Amino acid sequence: MGASNNKFCSADRLLPRCEPGDLVEILHPSSTFNHWGVYVGDGYIIHVRQPWVKKETLAQAAGGRLVRVNNDKHKVLKCKPLRAEKIVNTAYDQVGLDWYNVQFYGCEMFVIRCRYGIKVNVAELYREVITEPKTTPYAMCNPIVMFGHQQHENGIVELDYQNYD
Repeated sequence: MGASNNKFCSADRLLPRCEPGDLVEILHPSSTFNHWGVYVGDGYIIHVRQPWVKKETLAQAAGGRLVRVNNDKHKVLKCKPLRAEKIVNTAYDQVGLDWYNVQFYGCEMFVIRCRYGIKVNVAELYREVITEPKTTPYAMCNPIVMFGHQQHENGIVELDYQNYD
């Protein structure tokens, strides 16, 4: 699986650098939260498009928005990613399912489950983020609260990664 590319670019520029199992982040500049999908190869991602899990081309899913590979959740979750084949198979197994629930099963939770094989308990993360938003590593992986990944990227939430590498 590819390394993270922290610069957003167009879908057509990103595709040559994508590898199966990569997490693709789609920028939503007018929203607090970005959209996520799992790259499965041949120009396709699998992602949660309310309420279904769908397979679409990266270009379709991005809809003209900027994208990037972001495989850095292991720093936050303190676990290693599964093999690329397992990540892709897990994503394919979910296609067609009614998966979406804003509190527990959003697009970011979907890609975490596919890539790391874990289900993130958003309620526990929410409580931890609200009490100490500047020190919790979970601020970056919780799509419910204002202290999410996009705020981290914009420098609003400062996370200490030295203990999580």
